[in-house]
Amino acid sequence: MKIKTLTQKEKISFKNEMPKYEVFLKEKLPHLADTSLSLYKRTLSYISTINKCNDKTVEETCIFLTSKLLTDTSLDCVIGDSNVSESNKNIRLSAFKNLVEIFRDEIKLKISPVAFNTTISMMGKAGGNIRKQIMETRRNKDLLSPSTMQTWEELTELNKIYMKKFNYIKNQYIKTNEVPDYVFLRDCLISNLYINNSFKLKNNEFNVILRNEYKSLYLHIGDNQPTSTSKNYIWIKLDSNDHKIIINKNKTTGGVKRKNLGDFIGHTSVYPQKNQKTFPLNKEIAKIIIFIKQVFNERSDKPFIKCNNRELNYTSSTWSKMLQRVFKKINPKLSSSLIRKIYQLKIDTTEDLSNQDKLLIYEMNDLYHYPKNQKDISEDELNIKMTIEDYQ
Repeated sequence: MKIKTLTQKEKISFKNEMPKYEVFLKEKLPHLADTSLSLYKRTLSYISTINKCNDKTVEETCIFLTSKLLTDTSLDCVIGDSNVSESNKNIRLSAFKNLVEIFRDEIKLKISPVAFNTTISMMGKAGGNIRKQIMETRRNKDLLSPSTMQTWEELTELNKIYMKKFNYIKNQYIKTNEVPDYVFLRDCLISNLYINNSFKLKNNEFNVILRNEYKSLYLHIGDNQPTSTSKNYIWIKLDSNDHKIIINKNKTTGGVKRKNLGDFIGHTSVYPQKNQKTFPLNKEIAKIIIFIKQVFNERSDKPFIKCNNRELNYTSSTWSKMLQRVFKKINPKLSSSLIRKIYQLKIDTTEDLSNQDKLLIYEMNDLYHYPKNQKDISEDELNIKMTIEDYQ
């Protein structure tokens, strides 16, 4: 949205519209995450303002724009013209589609059932083309990215260097009680979380790699699962190797997601996302965590991974800079997203993994992507649910 391009009068109207859409969305879509709610209320307020619908109710605005779309196959009144970015168009289309689905009965009654199906189909086709263009742009960007110069094997070799030094430091601590360097231990832990959290699946090794959720993990040691549902945790069990990472807050927990309904283009339904996700944590990483805990007596009421001075917690910005330093020997601009892309490429090019195996691995990496030959995947495989017991 280009709020700055609005006239002063339009800016006032835009600001006045937001409370109306916020109340409406909270009532009709209570599962929306706060970030989605904020984005959608601004987007719908903007669409309403540029179409001069400020004197209309939400329902009247939806009926008016739906009627307009039937004679405007370009969908400009909703998504904007060629000057609007594809990402912005995708957001506008998604926000307005929520209104159309909420008022489906009213649209069928006040316009016609055909109008509803036609509008949904038009938006479905337009949305597919927009997302295809976005993905194509991202692929082209990746081809120019330094990340394509790295392989997963290079990353694992770097992690072996970290582990070799860690084992030496650990032995020295046992022999001499010499306090090790916290910064190195933390960097070693981070490298292992991204590169070495590996498991076996049908004789094939796979990894669990999250985004930047590691910066918000609290340490919980004990047999019982943490009771809090507002924090993310490293859960270490002293009497077993069944350690876990518990995610209660990230971009794929809480809120809602869309799923296609059958073969009808554009027809989707909104489903709540899981409120909590659990990922395995291997015993080698658990040993590093326990060692850091023992040496530095880390508090349980603060995120476990800290900045160099061990006083401050990481922000998204400082975490990204720290990651670049941890992996600077491979690529000084490496990010968690690039690490995940490198790993995904490895999985996509592994020939002895079935589509179902890949789907399992994707879910354990909190990925939405599917194998390239997605047409060969059954509906059951697409809806597959995972448990830790699936892994050896």
